[in-house]
Amino acid sequence: MIARFAPHLLALVSASALAQGSPSGRVVEYGILSGAEGKPEFVQKTSRIPLRKGLRFGFCAELEGLDAVNGVAGLSEQVRHPLLTQPNGIETNGWNVPRTVQVVNGRARWCGGHTFREEWELVPGTWRFVIGDSAGDLVVQEFKAVREGK
Repeated sequence: MIARFAPHLLALVSASALAQGSPSGRVVEYGILSGAEGKPEFVQKTSRIPLRKGLRFGFCAELEGLDAVNGVAGLSEQVRHPLLTQPNGIETNGWNVPRTVQVVNGRARWCGGHTFREEWELVPGTWRFVIGDSAGDLVVQEFKAVREGK
């Protein structure tokens, strides 16, 4: 009996997988953000970021084909930046953090970035943000942190 319905069941599963599609993403906004925390407000579209204490930069991406449980999908945020040395001598060149995003009909919006809060963070170089899921990288956004006037 099951063998008789197997081709139909396989067709339904395949159609469902095709409708959702493979996870993907695209950057829709990036640059320098206003000073207020919370909802990002982009004030300048640029990937060249002046090294200035208090400056916020980041990006927003639209993600599709996400596999959600109860309307939430798990993501990873990987950030790589120039080697930074904290006042206590600890060196860092990035971080990896698990994140979640609200998903509606397989789609979500992700916004992330960084604020230069400390003098020791003001080091020229590339900041690379990667948002991914268990299938791989969905979005990559790079910024070049530069000394002002250069």
